[in-house]
Amino acid sequence: MNNEIEIAWIKEIETEEYGIILAACDKELLGKKLHKGAIEVVISKRFYGGRLVTLKELKNLMRKADVLNLVGERVVNLAEEMGLIHSDAKIFFEDADGRKIPHAQMYRFFL
Repeated sequence: MNNEIEIAWIKEIETEEYGIILAACDKELLGKKLHKGAIEVVISKRFYGGRLVTLKELKNLMRKADVLNLVGERVVNLAEEMGLIHSDAKIFFEDADGRKIPHAQMYRFFL
C-alpha cells in the first residue's frame, strides 16, 4: 500500500472512561449497508466519517488508540498485521453484492 494515498475514513473520540476510541472503515464503505443474517449495519458518516487518512496516519492512530472499531479489508488486515487483533477476532458481514466484509474490535486493557 502507498503511504500517501487516503485509504480510510476515521473518527477519533476521546473519553475519560475508555480513552481514545478510533472508528475506521475502508474509504469506499462509508454510507454502505452490510448484513449478517437478520442484522443490518450501516457504515454511517456520523460514526466513521470524520476525515480521510493515509496508511501512515492510520497506523499512527491505531497505535495510540485504546479502542478500535474497524470495518473493511484494508483497515482490519492492517490491524492484524500490526498485531492489534487476532485473525479469529474477525466477523464477516456481506455487502449488497454478497462480498464478505470483515469487522473487528480491539480493547486495550491495563492491569
